[in-house]
Amino acid sequence: MPQTVSMMRGDRNDRIATETTEYRPKRPNSDRKRVLFLGRAPTDAKEALMEWKQLGQLREGNRLEAKLAKGGVPTSVWETYSAFANTEGGIILLGVREESDGTLAVEGLEGAERLLKKFWDGVNNPSKVSANLLTNSDVALGEVAGKTYLSIQVPRAPRQFRPVYVGGDQARGTYRRNGEGDYHCSPDEIVAMVRDASPSPLDALVLDDFGLDALNMESVERFRATMEAVRPGHPWNRLSLEDLLLKLNAAGRVEGERELRPTRAGLLMFGYEYEIVREYPEYFLDYREMGEGTRWRDRVVSNDGTWSGGIFDFWSQVLPRLSAGVKRPFMLGESLQRVDDTEMHAAVREAFVNGLVHADYYGRRGVVALRFPDKVEVGNPGGLRIALDVMLAGGVSDARNPTLMKMFGLINACEKAGSGFDVMRRAATDARAPMPEAEESFGPDRVVVTVYLGSAAADRAYELAPSRDAAHRSGLEAPFADKPPIREMPAADLRGYSAEERTVLFMARERGEFARRDVEQLLSCGPTKAKAVVGALLKKRAIAPKGGGRSTRYIISEG
Repeated sequence: MPQTVSMMRGDRNDRIATETTEYRPKRPNSDRKRVLFLGRAPTDAKEALMEWKQLGQLREGNRLEAKLAKGGVPTSVWETYSAFANTEGGIILLGVREESDGTLAVEGLEGAERLLKKFWDGVNNPSKVSANLLTNSDVALGEVAGKTYLSIQVPRAPRQFRPVYVGGDQARGTYRRNGEGDYHCSPDEIVAMVRDASPSPLDALVLDDFGLDALNMESVERFRATMEAVRPGHPWNRLSLEDLLLKLNAAGRVEGERELRPTRAGLLMFGYEYEIVREYPEYFLDYREMGEGTRWRDRVVSNDGTWSGGIFDFWSQVLPRLSAGVKRPFMLGESLQRVDDTEMHAAVREAFVNGLVHADYYGRRGVVALRFPDKVEVGNPGGLRIALDVMLAGGVSDARNPTLMKMFGLINACEKAGSGFDVMRRAATDARAPMPEAEESFGPDRVVVTVYLGSAAADRAYELAPSRDAAHRSGLEAPFADKPPIREMPAADLRGYSAEERTVLFMARERGEFARRDVEQLLSCGPTKAKAVVGALLKKRAIAPKGGGRSTRYIISEG
């Protein structure tokens, strides 16, 4: 009896069930890929060949498979098609052989046009493959030294079409790519793909086996207090806790009942850990501050019994710990108050919330947030839900748990949908750090996002370096944050000033006067940059020169 995977509806609604046999899939070691958030994938078969330059320089690998195709379209082409579609896409070359040294050479195809037609017939035949993902531009005949070969660019399948399987048998005909080979997917991998294919938000389902006593109402109260702090005029702030849960879609009613019950999102966000694992047996949240080697100095886990174990309380405890590793350079806002929230702080928040809202909480290994001295890593169970090029372009979000994302959005814990990676890239540029990275691994499916903290935020000495004479040092005996803002210049008059210009003005207010060299030390920049900032302030008549030549100093202009 073939193994089947299906969506089951019954007492537990929409649960995933599998019917198993003695089938044992071949399981190679998991192959992890690392993808910088820069770059893109080839858009069609011809472009792919052009980008890879010469055929003789290619090697078989995770995204390339060569087959001789001597007797027509080989049966194994459908297995590779399935594997590429269920992994990250790739190119199949027919009429190409692999040499003993691993290089590829064109052998040629007999009856290339006929083989091309048979391939199209097969890819459109549901008994061959479950979904045709190809367009005309994905399939092309090429020629090298008079020998013809066929290039097939297989895209990563949208989640709605996964799993892509062959032979009409989802359980035995679903493949993924690992290195140079195709392997049968395990039942867990197939179930995860079926779950992700659902058009409905999985975390919005009302759980009829739970009551509101599964939720920690103190956690809900803390959420409301946080929301009131960031959105003081929001009408939901005055609601009862039960009505707030309804508005958040954290609770709902089963048809025919008056009693409120938590949704999956409500249980995850506010539930007790011992209740959450009844629905999500693999649920686990883990934060570690890493020291030398593999040792950790601080840890928060969801199952230690000292706190609720829900996502909101985890976020509340862990975000300050993750952010503690980010340097706070001295910067001023338009009101000349110190700004402690930097682009890098926003990037760390995005990476953390990204892991929480995109996690497949039915998957293994849980959400793990690691803080290193130079980086933050957040890993979550579940693969990418959108293609890499779409993710890179930004503006599109496909959260696995959109209700959770909505709740985090209400407390300003994340940027607008689809902009998170832009925030991370911008922070990396600002801090002169390496670009953020994403890793996707399979068996079990997992995504890890790494944000490098960089050194520029710390190196840019927005606190003044000691000067040669004591008079210059006297203004630095107390931190800038403890000084009053400039009263002589209304905040409205400062909106046309850059952050660097505002910081220099604050220095002028604190010290009374300054030299251009002080600006170099303050902004950790060269003389050209310092001259430009001083020049801009002179042009705006915000400062005035005192003296002349190399000894010129500057003071706040009196008018």
